[in-house]
Order: sequence, then C-alpha cells, then structure tokens
Amino acid sequence: MQRVTGWRCLPAGSAELIRIGGGGLQEGRMTPAKQIEAFLSFIDQCHAEYRLAYDAVNEEDRKLQDLLHGIEFAADRAECNRMATKLKNSRKGRRRNKDIVKMNEQVVKFFEEKGHRDTLNRMRQLLGRQRKEEEYLLGERVYKARVNDGGK
Repeated sequence: MQRVTGWRCLPAGSAELIRIGGGGLQEGRMTPAKQIEAFLSFIDQCHAEYRLAYDAVNEEDRKLQDLLHGIEFAADRAECNRMATKLKNSRKGRRRNKDIVKMNEQVVKFFEEKGHRDTLNRMRQLLGRQRKEEEYLLGERVYKARVNDGGK
C-alpha cells in the first residue's frame, strides 16, 4: 500500500497526488529533468526555426529583383509566364517563412533580452544539477555502515 504525502502542481495548473513508496516515483511520469529538458529543447527549436525562416525570407527578398527583371526582359510570352510562375512560387514560399518568423518571434525576442538570456543559461545549469540528482535517486543506492562494531 502506498502513502499519499503531498501534492504536486502540474503546468496546466491542476494538481496530482505524489505517491511515496517503492521507488518513490510513479511509472510513466516525466522526471523534472525531462520536463526542463523539453522546455529548453522547445526554446532552442523556436530559435533555430526563427533563424532559418528569417534567412529564407531575406533570400526571397533578394530573388525578387531578379524575377522582376526576368519578367521585364522576357523574350516572349511563354518565358514571361515562366518567370511569373517563379515569382508566384517565390512569394508563397516567402509568406510561409515569414509566418514561421512571426510565430516564433516573441519567444526568440523574449529570450534575447539580457535578464531572460541569463535565466535560460541558469536553467541549463539547473538541468545538469537536476540530472545528477536524479541519477543518484533513481540509481542503485547502498547503505555503508558508519561504525564498525566488530562483528556484533
């Protein structure tokens, strides 16, 4: 039989009972280190997507002038149509990437501020300490006697 000794608040604001006994942790539950790691991974993913999409938008902006000149100096109607189709596809791609930039911009800008960037770095350090603690808690623990009472 397991004892219920407290509450643990979940990110959504609900609460869940913590059970003590056996290994002390519930099966299937994410450890705090895994939750911190998932959050940091999410922030890194937002940053990477933002940078890639931002660079792609800039690339499409540079292509724009080439495509417009291609339409302007097209030798015939068929070539003009091919260039117009390329322009259309370029604009669609630019819009998709710009949406990605806008989707991630607030998160990226928030963590680019000095105080928040420092907090993010401290969370990475916390993750290392938390992993070490969990490795100890979830690993094989052995008690070593402190006093040798001579075999009694």
